[in-house]
Amino acid sequence: AQLVVRPAAALSGFLAKGGALRGPGGATIPAESVEVLRVRYVPVTQPTDSVGVAAPWPDPLPPFRQPLTLAAGENQPLWVRVKVPRDIPAGKYAGSVSLTAKGYQVQVPLQVEVYDFVLPDRMTCVSAYGFSLGEVWRYQEVTDPQQRRTVLDKYLANYSAHHISPYNLAPLDPFTVTWPNLGNWQGGTRDRAEKHSGESALLVADESATAQASAAYGEAIPLPKAGVRLRFWYKTKQPGGQFLATLNHLDAGGEWMSGRNNDRRVEGTGAWQQFDRTITAFPAGAASVRLTLWAALYADDGSPTGTVWFDDVSLQDAGTGEELVKGGDFEPLGPAQLKPVFDWAAWDAAMTKGIDQYHFNSFSFPIPGLGGGTFHSRTEPSLLGYAEGTPEYNAAFRNYVRAVQEHLREKGWLDEAFIYWFDEPDPKDYAFVMNGFRKLKENAPDLTRMLTEQVEPALIGGPNLWCPVSPNFDLQAAEKRRKAGDHFWWYVCTGPKAPYCTLFIDHPATELRVWLWQTWQRKIEGTLVWQTNYWTSSCAYPEADKPQNPYEDPMGWVSGYDTPAGTRAPWGNGDGRFVYPPEAAADGHPPEPVLEGPVDSIRWEMLRDGIEDYEYLVILRDLLRTRGDKLPAAARKRYAALLEVPDSITADMTTFTRDPAPIETRREEVARAIERLAK
Repeated sequence: AQLVVRPAAALSGFLAKGGALRGPGGATIPAESVEVLRVRYVPVTQPTDSVGVAAPWPDPLPPFRQPLTLAAGENQPLWVRVKVPRDIPAGKYAGSVSLTAKGYQVQVPLQVEVYDFVLPDRMTCVSAYGFSLGEVWRYQEVTDPQQRRTVLDKYLANYSAHHISPYNLAPLDPFTVTWPNLGNWQGGTRDRAEKHSGESALLVADESATAQASAAYGEAIPLPKAGVRLRFWYKTKQPGGQFLATLNHLDAGGEWMSGRNNDRRVEGTGAWQQFDRTITAFPAGAASVRLTLWAALYADDGSPTGTVWFDDVSLQDAGTGEELVKGGDFEPLGPAQLKPVFDWAAWDAAMTKGIDQYHFNSFSFPIPGLGGGTFHSRTEPSLLGYAEGTPEYNAAFRNYVRAVQEHLREKGWLDEAFIYWFDEPDPKDYAFVMNGFRKLKENAPDLTRMLTEQVEPALIGGPNLWCPVSPNFDLQAAEKRRKAGDHFWWYVCTGPKAPYCTLFIDHPATELRVWLWQTWQRKIEGTLVWQTNYWTSSCAYPEADKPQNPYEDPMGWVSGYDTPAGTRAPWGNGDGRFVYPPEAAADGHPPEPVLEGPVDSIRWEMLRDGIEDYEYLVILRDLLRTRGDKLPAAARKRYAALLEVPDSITADMTTFTRDPAPIETRREEVARAIERLAK
């Protein structure tokens, strides 16, 4: 509910607070279940499309942290949110919202009706939404590991309350993988034809003008007190070829420290040479490093190219001489030896919490060795330095994905997991994508293979979970694939724009709620959005210490895709941004760590309401399936008609209500039907 305060005279020290609500038989909804949030406006200066206008738009819903001063004659909307305890009796509950200020006090009546049924903890409509924990640490400047866990729990609790599952349910507790006698090298290919010693070296080749090629040691290496000694032999394909050897610094929480890399520029002669450096200076707060060896110099647009062979790579404790990496000689192992060893303990515990306590209903699972990319650029498949198609690659990939499949099966999480390894392919990418899906299908057929693309003849038999952008969903094609056992989600992002339902701030907020009715209408099982806390763009705001303030600049600016630093190209207001940083961390420079959860938005609330609308329909459908045969034919038909989405809510993809009243009316009709059928 919303409450708007428009004072005739200025008010200072203004506060709003919800009180307890009392209902039948003395039952009480406690005051802490009645939240009153401020509605804050953001200044839209560049409309997203023809629907938007340049004006202040309401979106953030920050809590009251301190009293406000309200100007005379100006509206201050308040957002009233009631979280009803699960065991509360049905009926009407009444109380008030208290508004106080200097010389002012009023009680605004509030009434809530509780229906005689309970929503499940876990929603039927699947959600899969991006969430950047690194963005949280950057803005809120949380560095202490225990404080990070506290803040993460607040974010996860918030997402759970809105029925939104982030891609990664265990960002602080990854599983670990080791390959005995081999080391965890990713990228590059092992080359027997060119080596410094032994039987092979690691070839890292970059022939693309839009992507950077590298090989990296996949494990974080704790920093010794005395520093590290980095040594390796290298040979550039061309005399004068230049490349980088990089130590990526990580803090105590395992997060990459952006802008703090130690990049060593190396130039080759075309013959084998040795690099040897002892490094003792590290950024404050660095606790570990990752080693990355590049084929060329680095540029944001991916334009540098080059080819380098590496051999006898060593990273040692500068004090003791202890070797810190394995497999740096890149000597070949037989296929039978290429068996990964997983440590699932921390990951399993965090995942159990995410699924059982927070009731998340999906998660993305990473699979190395497939390559990956987007319509813009892609990375070719290799695993542990073995090229695709070699006996070693085939054995390592098969052993890895089968171990993953069986662990997920053992934990009962196969239905929640999905493999999301390529994004928005163009037709030129279809053969590449199908090759990756073929390998998954042959080696781990029970893993869900998701693709953000509409049904295309060239892709049939690859993905078994299709996720097109909403205007590209084809109901007839979907019905054919459903008969073959495939499933469907869909997504919105910078597209579509008007006249479709979108996620933008400068559109009616009801669009996101209508989107969930359209989801039900088409028998689509889930929704996906690429990001939820995209607070800044590294292109529009390229200075690392001056990120975007999303309260002052609501635009989701383009980043990536070779966009030059300093470019301001719009994706749309609020694209990728459903939650805001706490107000104290709005500019990324709080005076002290901010240990709060996110600030909600009106659009975030609409998503939750839409997902709950969908669940009402699921409950009614299931009741009709179990009890419908006991009803008179006319009553059964009347109830079944409520499962159809009326034109008053949405007639088609571009004809829908911008008024919440038809949605609320239909929701109440469905709720009354559930109450009657459940008795």
